[in-house]
Amino acid sequence: MPFDIAENYDQYFASQLYDQRYPRPNPSCLALIMDEMRQQGNRILDFGCGNGRYTAPLLERTDATLVAYDISPEAIRELSQRQASHIESGRLQPVLGDLTALRQATESSKRFDLAIMMFGVLGHIFPQTLRQEALTTLRDLLRPGGRLIVTVPNAGRRFLKEQAVARRRGLEPGDILYRRRANDRTINMYYHLYTLEEFQQELEQTGFHLVRLRAESVLPESGVVKSMPLHWLDRLLIPVTPLRYAYGFLAVVET
Repeated sequence: MPFDIAENYDQYFASQLYDQRYPRPNPSCLALIMDEMRQQGNRILDFGCGNGRYTAPLLERTDATLVAYDISPEAIRELSQRQASHIESGRLQPVLGDLTALRQATESSKRFDLAIMMFGVLGHIFPQTLRQEALTTLRDLLRPGGRLIVTVPNAGRRFLKEQAVARRRGLEPGDILYRRRANDRTINMYYHLYTLEEFQQELEQTGFHLVRLRAESVLPESGVVKSMPLHWLDRLLIPVTPLRYAYGFLAVVET
């Protein structure tokens, strides 16, 4: 990898570009998470939590206890500042670092009922071996019968020009490099884009059983979270649109 992913995510959050693009959670995804919580239990792991786009509403709307994990110091700093009262009450435990840090931080506590890995977090992990290690770690941190909700970007809908450039550069199939502009900064980003078959296979190979597979959204995420009319349109499109045309795939899997 030609750049440090955590460092570039620090820039992404510090520039406020992330909050501008994604000011709130995807409402249909949040509803799904809360429905799973009612069935599974209230000990939750938010893997790749960022500055709390899903952690914050779950703390506000439920009585869950959460561990919020990320590799970005800036994301965890912002989350900790915004949710200081929940940290003090013991409902929220922020964790910063690599997978070893996550395992160490949770080794003395009971396993999770539900883990979430939202908005393509899995696809931002490089390389494939580390993506598989992340999924295996999540499997081991869940209780027997515990569930994971995970989303990934659809290679058939996302960054088509960047995919063509990546192929010419000889990158692994699905891997792309792209840029975001924030004020006077250029933020370098990495993504692994998934085919539906690859997504299912990766989950099965790491010991998960598929419960549900659907679109994360059909319309681009930034529009869905900024506009209520687009959200309602997307909600109507999800059940009738063939899955191969989804903007991102969402899987509910269990141990």
